[in-house]
Amino acid sequence: MRKWLALLLVGMVVLTAGCVGSNEKASTGTTTELPTVRAATLMGGISTLDIMEAKGFDRENGFRVQVLRLGKTPDIIAALAKGETDFAVIPAEMAAKLAQRGTEIEIVAVDMMQNQAILGKKMKPEDLRGKKIGAVVASGTFKLFQAYMKVLYNLTPDDYTVVNVPPGSIKDSLNDVDAVVIWEPIVSELIASNVSVIATFEDLWNEAEDRDIVEGEPVMLVWVVRKDFADEHPDLVKAFVKAQKKSAKFWEENEDETKEILGKLYHLDAKTLDILYDRVEVNDDELDDDLIEGIKSEWRLAYLGGYLEKDPSKLDIFYRG
Repeated sequence: MRKWLALLLVGMVVLTAGCVGSNEKASTGTTTELPTVRAATLMGGISTLDIMEAKGFDRENGFRVQVLRLGKTPDIIAALAKGETDFAVIPAEMAAKLAQRGTEIEIVAVDMMQNQAILGKKMKPEDLRGKKIGAVVASGTFKLFQAYMKVLYNLTPDDYTVVNVPPGSIKDSLNDVDAVVIWEPIVSELIASNVSVIATFEDLWNEAEDRDIVEGEPVMLVWVVRKDFADEHPDLVKAFVKAQKKSAKFWEENEDETKEILGKLYHLDAKTLDILYDRVEVNDDELDDDLIEGIKSEWRLAYLGGYLEKDPSKLDIFYRG
């Protein structure tokens, strides 16, 4: 009996060792570990990174993503500049600002189109003159709003009063301001609460397009990579872009599960999720000429509106690895 038990224990040890060895290289016996890629995003803003992390599309493509959820867009900018993240999803106009200030980055993909909006009391956007506006002042969304107002309606920052409001307080701020400027998922939360939409950024883009100010796709978020990281790890850049595209495709083809992922992550109810899913357009295409033209148009808009100090017409930070 004791001999039988001893043999059984030996067999279990061998079996366990075989299971552990399935994660090891057969030729060397050393543990195989996926490389870690750091990706920064805004804590209160959606992106396809939410899907990549939830569905494990990073691991499917040969890396592990370490997600850095930061409180403000300037925190993401600082993380890139200091080398504390490898990739980041940021507004297109902020990518230009960062590059013009000397941080070497490259745009590798477009994440989603403009989903921001102006909401509040019923009015037209040109009626915002003399009004009080709540916004996250340090955000790319507010900077682009100011560019739209100047270019389309000749409204400068002197023509309205701005109240700096953290994202979590946007809804409450409507008790004290006439309008707010914000992004998803807060836009859909406000619409679900019957707050009026004064104008979506897509509306503003279309008006600018009608006036021949912009052309191409109304890009909002782009994925950027530090140039030094891209030079050293081109295979990881390709793997990350592939995982992002798969995440966007999943978003487009799996409505219920996408809503479930976003609902849990951002604590959204069913009504808000229905509105959000209908509003948001993610991108699963390569960084083609039409998308690049949209990015350049947004840069031009940001320059005309005063956000970019230097003419971005010759800025070329598109990854071609």
